[in-house]
Amino acid sequence: MPRNPVDTRQSLYLAGLRRFASEGWHSARIRDIVADAGQGNDSAINYHFGSRRGLLAEILGRGVARMEAQRREDLRRWRTHPPDLAEAVRAVVAPLAALLADEEGRCTLRVIAQVGPLTEVGRTITAGPVAGTALQDQIEILVSEAARRCGPDMARHRVRQLVVAVTSELAVRAESGPGTFPSHEEYVADLVDWMAGGLSRPRVAPTAP
Repeated sequence: MPRNPVDTRQSLYLAGLRRFASEGWHSARIRDIVADAGQGNDSAINYHFGSRRGLLAEILGRGVARMEAQRREDLRRWRTHPPDLAEAVRAVVAPLAALLADEEGRCTLRVIAQVGPLTEVGRTITAGPVAGTALQDQIEILVSEAARRCGPDMARHRVRQLVVAVTSELAVRAESGPGTFPSHEEYVADLVDWMAGGLSRPRVAPTAP
């Protein structure tokens, strides 16, 4: 009996996710991903995802989609109770940290961290898989809140730093696995606290050489 194309796509997705997480999305070999998925044709990735980058986009898109419901709920609440800076940071960070709860989420975090350093607020962060999502709206609100302390240009710069730092830190946590100190609740609270503290600082005047 021919294999269901939906099952094949899912097997390739999971195999690619694991290989991208452990070996890097640039370095993982397509033939290994295809073999892990129980397929015999190296063109299977191109057929189902278009390319290696297409598989990466699928991984990032599914990760963003997993967080969408929680983010939409926060946005709904904010219509009547606008967030302060700490709440805006929590709303961006906590759904990402929730991905630590299962293997697929932990692998997704390790892949997200690989593209985190390439982000740029106003372009790559709010484009691609993030475009039109609640995360895009939350990031714009976060930039607006931070801009009250340090101006719009510095706010965008600092939010980019936050994205890079948070995604990298969560990838380390994901690799460590469940049961790592501190507890998940304390870990997230502490992460949000120091990220909000950094964003809330006034702009620092450069020192004379």
